[in-house]
Amino acid sequence: MGLSEKLEVAVRDIENQFYLDDDFLIKASDFFEKSMKQGLAASKPSKECMPMIPTYVTSLPTGKEKGLYLAADLGGTNFRVCSVDLKGDHTFDLKQSKYKIPSELMHGKKADELFHYLATKINDFLCEHHQETTQKNGKTLKLGFTFSFPVEQTALDKGTLLRWTKSFDIPDTVGRDVVQLLQANLTVLEANVKVVALANDTVGTLLSRAYANNPEYTHANTVIGLILGTGTNGAYYATIDDIPKLKGVPEGTKGMVINTEWGSFDNTLEILPDTIFDQIVDSETTNKGYHMFEKRVSGLFLGEILRVALLDMFEKGLIFQDLYKARGGSLPHRLVEPWLLDSEVLSYIQIDDSTNLKMSELILQNTLRLPTNEDERIVIQRLTRAISKRASQLAAIPIASIVRVVKEQWKGDNRDLEIGCDGSVIEFYPGFRDAIMKSFNVIDPLKGSNKKVHLKIAKDGSGVGAALVAATTE
Repeated sequence: MGLSEKLEVAVRDIENQFYLDDDFLIKASDFFEKSMKQGLAASKPSKECMPMIPTYVTSLPTGKEKGLYLAADLGGTNFRVCSVDLKGDHTFDLKQSKYKIPSELMHGKKADELFHYLATKINDFLCEHHQETTQKNGKTLKLGFTFSFPVEQTALDKGTLLRWTKSFDIPDTVGRDVVQLLQANLTVLEANVKVVALANDTVGTLLSRAYANNPEYTHANTVIGLILGTGTNGAYYATIDDIPKLKGVPEGTKGMVINTEWGSFDNTLEILPDTIFDQIVDSETTNKGYHMFEKRVSGLFLGEILRVALLDMFEKGLIFQDLYKARGGSLPHRLVEPWLLDSEVLSYIQIDDSTNLKMSELILQNTLRLPTNEDERIVIQRLTRAISKRASQLAAIPIASIVRVVKEQWKGDNRDLEIGCDGSVIEFYPGFRDAIMKSFNVIDPLKGSNKKVHLKIAKDGSGVGAALVAATTE
């Protein structure tokens, strides 16, 4: 038995709002390429164009790099310190430790309170794992610093903090060079460490995959680093001629890795789809009107889009009516409150083929305390699939656009192209990678070529990648 006519019409209406046709994908890809060019030319950031940030990383690893390097990663409430021993044969040994940032340091008065703590943890890590470097005449190790907050980077080892995000608020740090702050505190501790590079997790993903990839075996060259998890972003290597806004580059520099910050693609919504559900989700965020691409694609938002769509159907009297009455005029708070429906839940519902969707029934009950009847579960699965399909179609747009831009760099090479990928959605959401490639093939950026594109998981981008950024300073 199918859904009632009234319910079927309502579900189909929402499915249609999330539907994207082939023409849209091709048009959006052209628009993305135009936005890239604008961002590469614009000397000042604006809401209208993607940031397209030069990273001052001027080459990609070959896999032959050797040596011991450090990486430190401040991405949020945890601080990670790694050592990466590059073996020169596309392999490496990794040691790492994770430290929780005390909450009082996240809201401190002085920058040095936080950066002294970070320096202490780097020193502790060396004492535990690399005691030989802690001696008076020990070898100085180079460190790549992944600092996942908005910075204005003016050289490989220079970056001033623009603003804090993710619950950090230390006003004294804004406008100061975070590399200098970390180095000064390491120097006070007499640690044999030199902070040589500021890194970004997306750039790290590109570099770590490029190092691990052996084109002799894979018959592919690594061209993009992609993150698609809680958020989304991408990085690629651009030729110098393609970066008009870059000034004062050392002579002989052929190109540079660009951090696109593609989460900010089309903030002005000239081409991106904009349903009432997208508008509600945007209104709930602290950065309204920004990161509009990310808000339709990444893991943080997929569950929230589903949640507001379900509440809309409830308010129209179509679902959860019996539950509402049985509870005396309320719904479970995990359905009513924003941000409590995790995209991991969607990934289970997406592939549920159990009788009467019994698996979804259990998951919804356990995660949201939400009892459902079979019709409601059918609705939830259909909306989940519509939302995730649109996300995968949109995710193909930057990949295809960048491939079209960089293919010229590889025209004399008959190898395929590969994308280094990191993030929970691209790695674990069922069928997401295949769905991306389906839309990628519709856009067909390699038309007329025999080359193919492969999505490859690149593990530990922010750790191994930061160490590889440090290795580029040799």
